[in-house]
Amino acid sequence: MNIYYQMVEDVEDLLVSTDGKASDDEVFPILYRRTAEFGEIGNLMILSADQKVLFTSKGSVPRYLTNEVYSNWGVWNAVKRNKGETSTILYDKSLYIQKGVYIDGSLFGAVIYLVPGEVISQAASGLNRYVVITDENGWVYASNTRMLQDSYGQILSTFNFGTGYIKSEGNIYYTCKTDTKRGLVVITVNDISRSIWLITVLIGVIAIIFAAISIITLRSTANSSKRYTRDIKKIEDAFEAVSNGDFDVTLDISSSKEFKTIGNDFNEMLQGLKDQINQNKELAENVAFSQVKQLESQFNPHFLFNTLDNIRFMAKIDAKAADKMIVSLSGLLRYSIRDAREEVTVREDLNNIQNYLNILQIRFNKRFAYKMDVADDIMDCLIPKLLLQPLLENAVKYGFGGKEKLTVNIRGYQMQEKLIFVCEDDGIGIDEDKLQEIQQNLREESNSSVHYGLYNIHRRVKLLYKNKGDYGLDITSKKDEGTMVRIVLPRHYT
Repeated sequence: MNIYYQMVEDVEDLLVSTDGKASDDEVFPILYRRTAEFGEIGNLMILSADQKVLFTSKGSVPRYLTNEVYSNWGVWNAVKRNKGETSTILYDKSLYIQKGVYIDGSLFGAVIYLVPGEVISQAASGLNRYVVITDENGWVYASNTRMLQDSYGQILSTFNFGTGYIKSEGNIYYTCKTDTKRGLVVITVNDISRSIWLITVLIGVIAIIFAAISIITLRSTANSSKRYTRDIKKIEDAFEAVSNGDFDVTLDISSSKEFKTIGNDFNEMLQGLKDQINQNKELAENVAFSQVKQLESQFNPHFLFNTLDNIRFMAKIDAKAADKMIVSLSGLLRYSIRDAREEVTVREDLNNIQNYLNILQIRFNKRFAYKMDVADDIMDCLIPKLLLQPLLENAVKYGFGGKEKLTVNIRGYQMQEKLIFVCEDDGIGIDEDKLQEIQQNLREESNSSVHYGLYNIHRRVKLLYKNKGDYGLDITSKKDEGTMVRIVLPRHYT
C-alpha cells in the first residue's frame, strides 16, 4: 500500500510540475515502475475537478466517479475532505487511493487508483494467521478467513476491540489491531488454544509422572526398593540422554505395571517429538525454497519492462537494431523460463549475459564498453541461475549518472574451493551514507530499503547454501571513481 501511495503522489507531482498537461507516455512509466513487482497494474485514473476523465490505464472509469450526482459522495468526498493528503476509502466493495491535485491553490482534479483486489488478498493468504483488512468503519475489504466477519461483510465486534487476548466459542485468541492512519485497519488473529492445551497436557503428564513415582516410592517394600530404584534410574538416564540430544533412546521396563506404562508413554512421546522435528525441518526447507523462488521472480519483470521500453523507441530509429534487440530479448526469456533448475553452469549463464550485452550495446552504442575475464577452469562449475545479469543491470542503472561513457569489467575465478565473481564499473560511485545503508541492509534478514537487486542476489545465495561459510555479496564504492560488487560462492560441479 505504501508503494501505491507513493505512485499516486508521484503522479500528483508530475501534474503539478506540468500544470496538468502530462501526457500518457509520462504517466504510464510511473504506473509500471511502481506496480511491476505485483503482476497486476490496477486502474490508475486522472479526473479533472469537473469529473472529466483525463487518463485511465484500463480504458474504463466507474460511473460514480464521473456522474455529477456523486461529486460530494464516496471517493470525491474523500478527495475534498482530505485536502492535499493521500487517503484510502472502501466504496462499492472496491478499495480506492485518492489525492486531490491543487495547482496555484485551486483544485485541478484528482489522482485515483483502484487497488487490485488479488494483490491484497494474495498478501493476506500467504500468512500463517488470520488476517482481516477493513476500513475505519469495520467493513471488510480482504481476508484469508470468513470466520471473523458477519453476514453483512463487517468484522465481528469481538475481534475489533484492539490488541490483547480474547475468548470466543471455547477458543483463546491473541488479536492485534493496527490503524494505518490512511483509511485502512489491519487486524491479525492467532489461535493459541492448541498451544495452551499442549502446555496443560505437558504439565499434567509431568505431574502424573512425579505423582506415580511418589506413590510407588511410599508403598514400596524393602524387597522391591532396589528394583524400583533401578527403574527410576533408567527413566532418569533416558531423560538425561534426551536433554543431551540423544533421541534414539528407548525405555524398556517390565518390573511393574506403573513403570511399564511410563516407559511406553515416554517412548511414544519421544517418537512424536522426533516426527515433529522432522516435519519442522522439512517445513523450514520448503519456506527457504519458496523465498528463493520469490527472490528470482523479482528480477524478470523489472528488466522486461526496461527492455520493451527501449525496443519501442529503437523501432522508430533503427529497425534492424530493434530486430536484434528482440532476438536477444527472446533468448533471455527462453533462458529464464526454459527449466526450473536452481543452478546452471558458468558457461550457460555467460551465454545468457551475451544476449543482455547485445541489448546494452545497441542502446548505448559507444557510450558503453565491457570486458569479460572469466577463467576457463570454472566454466563447468554450478552457480545460481540468473546470478550475473542483475549485476550488469545494476551497474548500468546507477553507474552512468551524468557520465558520457561507462565501462564495466566482469571477472570470475576460483580460490580455495570458492568461486569469486567481481563486477566493477568506472561510474559515478555511491555516496558514503548511501553505501553504508546498502551494506547494513545486506546484513539484515529482510529488505528494508528500495535496493531490491543487490539484496535479492545476496539473500538468494544465503538461502541456497543455507548460510554456510562467507558466501554472499559485498559492495565497495568511491564517489566519482566507481563501484565494485563481489559475489562469493561454493565451488561444486554437477
